[in-house]
Amino acid sequence: MSEDLVSVVRKTLLVLPIRFVFDGSLEFVDGDWIVLMILVNATHFMASYRLLYVSREQILENRWSAIYVPLALIGILGWAALGHQPECIVSNLIFASSVYLAWHYTGQAWGMVSAFSRVLGIKFTNFERLCIRSGMRVLLALHVLFALSGRLPPKEWITPGAYVQIYGTTFKIVVALAALTLIAGAGAFFSARSRGQSIPLRVVLPWLALYLWYPFWYYVPGGFIWVQLSHALQYLAFPMRVEINRFDPTRERSTTDHVKRAILVYGGLVLCGAIVLHGPPLATYAFGEGWYSSNTARLLFTGFASCIAIHHYFIDGAIWKLSNPKVRRELLSHLG
Repeated sequence: MSEDLVSVVRKTLLVLPIRFVFDGSLEFVDGDWIVLMILVNATHFMASYRLLYVSREQILENRWSAIYVPLALIGILGWAALGHQPECIVSNLIFASSVYLAWHYTGQAWGMVSAFSRVLGIKFTNFERLCIRSGMRVLLALHVLFALSGRLPPKEWITPGAYVQIYGTTFKIVVALAALTLIAGAGAFFSARSRGQSIPLRVVLPWLALYLWYPFWYYVPGGFIWVQLSHALQYLAFPMRVEINRFDPTRERSTTDHVKRAILVYGGLVLCGAIVLHGPPLATYAFGEGWYSSNTARLLFTGFASCIAIHHYFIDGAIWKLSNPKVRRELLSHLG
C-alpha cells in the first residue's frame, strides 16, 4: 500500500470511535496461525469441493463451477508456469481474489440472514430488505477500496496525485455511507420486530459482523487473518449441516451417529486442506526446502492458492441458492 493511500485511509478512519477499541496488538507466532489456517480456513475451502464434487449429477448441474472455471484457472496458472510473466499473472490472480472476496463475504452474510429468517418464519418488507442489503453493498465497495489501496493506475491514465485525491474523496463517501446504512439496517430489524416478529441474534449477527470485520481488519495487526477465520467458521456450519442431512436419509440415525459422521467428514477436510493448501510449506518445514526453495515455486504456489480461493468463491455463488428446491431440501430437511 503506497504511503499516500495509507495516509488517506488512516485520516478517514480515525474519525471512527472503533479505532480506540482496537488500540493494541495481538501476539501470535507463525505456528499458531498455521494450525488455525489448517483447522478452519483450509477446511472451509475443501468443504465447498465436498459439496460440488459429491456426485456426477451435481457436477453436470454445475458445469461452470465444476469444469469450465477450474480448467480456465489451471490454464492461466500453467501459462505462468511456462515462464510467461509469472509475477504479473500471479499478482493479478491475487488482486482478482481480493476483489472477488468482497462479493463472497457480503453474499455469505446475506445468505445467512436469509436462511435463518426463512427457518424462523421472519418476513421482511421490501424496504426493510433494501435497508439491510444496502449496507452489505456499501461494505463490498469498502472492501474493494481496501484491495485497490496498494495499487496505482498507469501514469498515462491519471497522475498519482489526482488518483490519490479521488481515492480519498471516494473513501470518505463510502465510510459515511457505511455509517448511514448501519443505522438504516438496525432500523429495519427494529421495524420487523415492532410488527411482533421475533428477531433472534442469529439473524442479526451475520449482518452486524461485517461492520465489525472491516475496522478490525484495518486496525488490528493480523486482523485480516482473524476476519478470514471468522468467515470460515460461519461458512463451515452450512456444509456440515448439509453433510449430516445427506447422511443416508433412508435410515434412522441417532444424534451420536450424526456427531460421528460430522467428525469423520471434518477430519477428512482437515487432511485434504493441509495437503492441498499447506503441503509444500509443511513438507519444507519437516524435510528441508528441496524444490520448494526456489522463488518461482513459491510464486506459483501462491498463484495456486489464489486460484483455489477464486474457484471457491465461484462455487459458493453457484450452489448456495435458497431459491433452488434441492438446496433448501438438503440444508433444511432436518427441520421437517
